[in-house]
This record gives sequence, structure tokens and C-alpha cells, in this order.
Amino acid sequence: MRWRLLLVASSLAAPSVGLGFGCGTTVVEDEASIAPARDAGRDARVRDSGMPAEDARPEDASHDAFDDYVDPGCPEAGPPIQDLQCDPYHQGNGDCAPDQGCYIFVQYPADACTQEVYGAACAPAGLATQGDSCEQELCAPGFVCVVSGEGIQCVGLCNLKGNDGCPPGLVCEPIDVEGFGGCL
Repeated sequence: MRWRLLLVASSLAAPSVGLGFGCGTTVVEDEASIAPARDAGRDARVRDSGMPAEDARPEDASHDAFDDYVDPGCPEAGPPIQDLQCDPYHQGNGDCAPDQGCYIFVQYPADACTQEVYGAACAPAGLATQGDSCEQELCAPGFVCVVSGEGIQCVGLCNLKGNDGCPPGLVCEPIDVEGFGGCL
């Protein structure tokens, strides 16, 4: 069985290598540029409500977007659950069969009160390395498939603490698996 792990890099700002921004970008507009659009929207709401424009005030809006939220009442979550069946930082140490590599994964919960499981397991080894597309090819051991500003690609696995081991010009950035990073 062939499978491919696809993770999302949390931040992709690396000007030295020309990567674009991925998830988490922020758009900031100054008040002068958004005021006409906001007022036009207010005028349309007033027209549709049948209320005279001079009687309509933003504070009249009583509906809160969070009124419908119901807390599931989950118990206090403990530390992240880990399932490390092999060591992804030390490929070839005998944890996996010769034609396999140790790959990190995240297993998302089936319900709102269950935690994610972060781990590493043996899987068939691919050939794709740093910057290679992993849409059709599996990543080589020591690499992980992520969605980045450069597309879906393999990036080197790196340690977020201490010497990250990334090639010059790349930075170790957090990815979806708690405690692991990718060279971006």
C-alpha cells in the first residue's frame, strides 16, 4: 500500500529563498479605504430593513455571531498524545525495513473532545527530496510532504530546537506535527 503524508507549513516567510506567504497572512487596510465600503453596506441594510436611515445605528444590531456556539463540555486536555514507532531523525538505524523510511504523521480526532495523535511510523520509502513535488512521488526518508507557498513539495525534516540541520538559505519552520519542523 502506498500512502503519502501531506502536512501544512504554518508560516512560509523566507525572503532569502523567495518563498511566498502560505497560511496565516494578514491583510491590513487603513480606515479611510474601508469607510466608504462599510457605509455602503450599512445603507443597503437600512434600505432592506425598511427603517429610515437616520434611525439605524450600528449599536442596534443585537445578533452576536457566537450566540449559536455550544461548548461541548470536554474535559481538560492533557499533553499531546505521541505514538513514536520509529525515530524520524535517524533514518537507517534499524527501526524500519530496508525499503522503508520513518515518516511523521498527525491523526486528527474523530470528535470534538479527542486530542490529535502525533507520531512517526515506518512506511514505503520514496525518492523525492528537498523542493521536489510530492503530488505523484513519495518523499524520501528524512523528508516530509507539505503544502507551501511553492506548492505541494517535499521538505527536509528539521528539529525546531538547537541546530536545525537545514541547508543554507532555508529556515526550520513548524508544520502540522507537534514538535517537528520542515526546512523551508
